[in-house]
Amino acid sequence: MNPETLQQLKDEIQQKLLESVNNAGLYSVLEKYGVLDDRALIVQWQCNLDPNKIKSGNAVDEQEIVVMQNSWCIPCPSTGDPFGCNC
Repeated sequence: MNPETLQQLKDEIQQKLLESVNNAGLYSVLEKYGVLDDRALIVQWQCNLDPNKIKSGNAVDEQEIVVMQNSWCIPCPSTGDPFGCNC
C-alpha cells in the first residue's frame, strides 16, 4: 500500500471512530451518574493493520502498521465541551 493510500485509510478510519464516539451518547451516561469532572471518561483506541492480509500487489513489508492511536476525553478538559474532544 503506498503512503498516500495508507494516509487516506488512516483519515477515513479516524473520522468513523470519532463519529461513533460522538454519537455514542456517552455524555448522557456520565450526566446520569453525576461524573462530569474533567476527563471523567477517556476513550482510547489503537488500530493496527496487518499488511499480510491486504490483497494488493504492493503490500507493505512491515509486520504490522499502527494506523492510529487516539484518545477522546468526555467532557473536554480544555474547552468544557460536554461532548468531548480529541486529545
